[in-house]
Amino acid sequence: MPGRGGFDAAQLADAVIIADAELVRLRQAARVTLTAIVAAALLHRLAAALGQPTSIALVGINVAMMGVAVVNDPTPRAQRITTALVPFVAGAALVAGALVSHQPGLREVLFLALAFVAVLVRRYGPRGLALGQIAFLAYFFALFFRADLTRVPLMLTSVGIASTLAYAARFWVVRERPETRLSLRQAALRRTIAVALHQVAAIVVEGREAPRRMRALRRTLGAINESVLAIDEQIDRVDPSGPGGCALREQVFALELAVEEVAAAVVPTTARDRTTREAIAAALLAVRQAVRAGGDAAVRPAIAAIDRLARSDGRDVELLAQIAALLRSLLVALRPDVHLAPASGRLTAPAEPRATTPRPTWRWSLRLAAQATLAVGLALAAGHAVASSRAYWAVMASFMVFSRANTRGAVLVRAWQRLVGTLAGVIVGLLVAHAVQGHVYLELVVLFGCMFVAYYTLQFAYAFMVAAFTTAIAVLYSLLGMFSTELLYLRVVETLVGVGVGGAVAMLVFPVSTRATIRGHMVEGLHLLAGDLEAAFAVPGPDRPARREAARARDRKLRDVRSEVQGAAGGVPLRATRETAQLFFAFAAVFFHARPLLMLDPRALDEAARARAHAEAMHLASRARALADRLVGASQLPLPAALPPAEVAADPAQRGLRRLDRALSTLARVLGQTRAPRGGRSRPIDH
Repeated sequence: MPGRGGFDAAQLADAVIIADAELVRLRQAARVTLTAIVAAALLHRLAAALGQPTSIALVGINVAMMGVAVVNDPTPRAQRITTALVPFVAGAALVAGALVSHQPGLREVLFLALAFVAVLVRRYGPRGLALGQIAFLAYFFALFFRADLTRVPLMLTSVGIASTLAYAARFWVVRERPETRLSLRQAALRRTIAVALHQVAAIVVEGREAPRRMRALRRTLGAINESVLAIDEQIDRVDPSGPGGCALREQVFALELAVEEVAAAVVPTTARDRTTREAIAAALLAVRQAVRAGGDAAVRPAIAAIDRLARSDGRDVELLAQIAALLRSLLVALRPDVHLAPASGRLTAPAEPRATTPRPTWRWSLRLAAQATLAVGLALAAGHAVASSRAYWAVMASFMVFSRANTRGAVLVRAWQRLVGTLAGVIVGLLVAHAVQGHVYLELVVLFGCMFVAYYTLQFAYAFMVAAFTTAIAVLYSLLGMFSTELLYLRVVETLVGVGVGGAVAMLVFPVSTRATIRGHMVEGLHLLAGDLEAAFAVPGPDRPARREAARARDRKLRDVRSEVQGAAGGVPLRATRETAQLFFAFAAVFFHARPLLMLDPRALDEAARARAHAEAMHLASRARALADRLVGASQLPLPAALPPAEVAADPAQRGLRRLDRALSTLARVLGQTRAPRGGRSRPIDH
């Protein structure tokens, strides 16, 4: 039984697979490392033949590696175009840097202008973000390596060669196939569901809703929702409108609903007697094994366990029968995966995606660009005051804390993680560099190993990425004969200057409030929910595809909230961070209980039950809108009263409405215990 301290190897294996469900991180790290190894071998020989230092050729390797990492367009065709543009943008920035390298005033002004443009063009989506960052980094490398016009030909050649290798690695050698990603994501969804069932079983066996276990379960249910959304997006790339795609959408949606129904019904049984709880846990674990393994051989024992649960004696017969029925529904949803085949041999994305990312307003884009530019300018001045020869380390630190960070909370978290990562990297780098110094092949192995780790952790563990990069820099300096302890200490100081300046600017100049932005997304989500509640029990009402699409719209809004909350997590544990996490969990619980409720077909109810459900859904819609007003401070009036106890306990609509009502009450309570955002504006977007 779970929850008794035993080691569960299957649970660990599931967690490892879920962590990189589509192997995106592994492929990215493999592409970067492969590109770096081949490019280093070629460019080292080229530099030696031309009598130039190898460090000049490193510019091309760095640009190509960053190109692999930052190109993140939604379709393969768009990725190819952006990747092909990388060497041209980088080449222009390198030439500009070489032309002004001996003109200090013009050099710094151009640096500031490039920082402004690089941040401003993020409003144009992934391509703007990638090319803007490449331009800034290429200009930085030109100044850092003291490029002049005599070195430009080798730099441009290195960029061209390394970028060609990066293109080949991404699109030919380590290819990304939408069908493969979809298959991997489906397998990971099964594993995530298995983890959720194991967690529910552990809660039931323990006999109490321990906060630690409940937080873990909420995270897993959120991961299931993310996986289903990811599958939905992958279907758009493989078979957007075919019967196979429609069937798979329905399958994964039914799976998600079934798991949520099981969790909602089983968790409250912690108050039952031990015998009942152990019977429920045994059935959950049998179904978990069927979910993990698939196939009839694994399903048969699960069905037998469910039958035993349904036949259990005692005072909880009705409850156990209900849970058994929900577990059967989960097994039914585990029918064999649908095989998708594109209409043609060449995969293309749909011409018009069903959901697009709203574009930031010009005012917001200009504000963020001004913040980043001011931070770069102040870091440049402070960095020169510390050590003029390495001032650009401070500039890089201040600029990068604004990368993929849109609010002051997110910027502060990245600043903190960059500082912690640099400190850890310097300590490890000192130890490793001294250990491998003089052993060239060992140094190369450690160098490329650090690159692999850095790019593998880039998307989910920024501090680890910075630490791996800093260790790689220490080993690289050892290889080039430039290693010194003082140089690494100086990197820490310049990084401290850069992140300090970046954090101060984010806090004091045109601040964009993280909590206000999160609440703005929550308000939009609650209004969506209210509209769906008003239509849910009308007759004829929305059909199932329309209800599923409405659920996906709510899920995408929930993902917006989750993304902002995750961006502000991982820094110094402050009261505001804890309050935001608590508010998010309460908000997510509302959407969790709304999803199965709003998929109920009102035609399955008799006329009296349908009329009662419609009236109560309208009441909950008014509660959701009142909560939205309270979130933005537009109203402090009491919320509409909670629903009375259900008159018909067996009615699924009544049960679902009261679960949602309790979740709304919990959200109102948590909101009342949470401080309002102070200062700063929320992030506006163009719709």
